[in-house]
Amino acid sequence: MRDYSKISPKFWIGPTGKAIKKKGIESVVVAVYLMTSPHANMLGFYYLPDMYIAHETGMGFEGASKGLRGCIEAGFCGYDAEAEVVWVYEMAAYQIAEQLKPDDKRCIGIQNEYNDLPENKHLSGFYEKYRSAFHMNLKRDCKEVLQLNLSPYEAPSKPLRSQEQEQEQEQEQRTGARTELLAPANADAGKKNSEPKDVPNPLNLETWQSYKHAYANRYGVDPIRDAATNAKIKAIVKALGGEAPAVAEFFVSHNGGRYVAGMHQIGLLSMDYAKLRTEWATNSRMTQTKALQSDKTQTNYDAWAPLIAAAEERERMEANGN
Repeated sequence: MRDYSKISPKFWIGPTGKAIKKKGIESVVVAVYLMTSPHANMLGFYYLPDMYIAHETGMGFEGASKGLRGCIEAGFCGYDAEAEVVWVYEMAAYQIAEQLKPDDKRCIGIQNEYNDLPENKHLSGFYEKYRSAFHMNLKRDCKEVLQLNLSPYEAPSKPLRSQEQEQEQEQEQRTGARTELLAPANADAGKKNSEPKDVPNPLNLETWQSYKHAYANRYGVDPIRDAATNAKIKAIVKALGGEAPAVAEFFVSHNGGRYVAGMHQIGLLSMDYAKLRTEWATNSRMTQTKALQSDKTQTNYDAWAPLIAAAEERERMEANGN
């Protein structure tokens, strides 16, 4: 974690800052958070699940999503929802320098930091923007960016379909539809692509439905489903396999303090799926209270263990006539 970060006073009066303020107070809070986040690096390009924003700003998921969307629309940052990576476009220039000399050792550090980033759709953009200023010499290949892969914060909104089941099936099959969407407009209608299409994992839909129904039973409303949610569901299914639907339902019934405070948002399940799977499999729930009680028990044992051992040793010696 960095000890400090730089924020220019021009943030409040510059064109980008003014554009952010027009988007609302949520966007202002998120913009300042992105520059001062404990997860940030000197590049302003880092892994940041949206639930971190929601929790650490105290605005909840709705406020955090609104604020992040406003920052993106104002041209302040970009966000890859699938990779959960944010890029604050001008942050590297403010935190490091607008231009470095070729022999500046920070150039190596910048390249190394860039090399260690998770794969995401902004890798190419960062390199093209800063390669001359920071004398970068290695451009990483990045994933092909399609309209279907855009963040829910960046993609144009689409009307909901009339049937819920059709909507869910459509979302599960988006990846499989890429080949057809990329086909040339003048291609023969009867021509079929020879490459195999991605087949959606039926467990993704089953896990989502299990989570959604449990969530609706608990809160009286359906959870929000977007591209970020789909990515988290797929990651959970990939990790847990056939156990994912049951663990998702178990998660919503969990009364752990952090889960209740976060209203069982899918990001919490995505973070703690291994812990929750163990609790589900062993039919035990580790709440904060139980964890504190366990810690207290261990502390008491550690304090008394030497005295107990000494007493047992005296009893043994007395029994032996020593």
